[in-house]
Amino acid sequence: MTADMAAGYCGEKHVEDFLERVGTTYPHPRVVDTTRRKFWYRDDLDRAMNIGAVETASGIGAKFRDKIREKRNGRTA
Repeated sequence: MTADMAAGYCGEKHVEDFLERVGTTYPHPRVVDTTRRKFWYRDDLDRAMNIGAVETASGIGAKFRDKIREKRNGRTA
């Protein structure tokens, strides 16, 4: 996403505030086409804001993933 969209995604009111924090709070852009066209990945911003950083091995989501894995393994065997 571009700088203005990334700023909104991170909750910054102004793009300039977001750009000032790049390199400290927020990561550098992953793709740089030109000096004016820079792109951030949502996964990188999520990691910087600690969103979804902790994966639990228990719960309904883990049980669902285990069942799907079992079905896929059973189909290929």
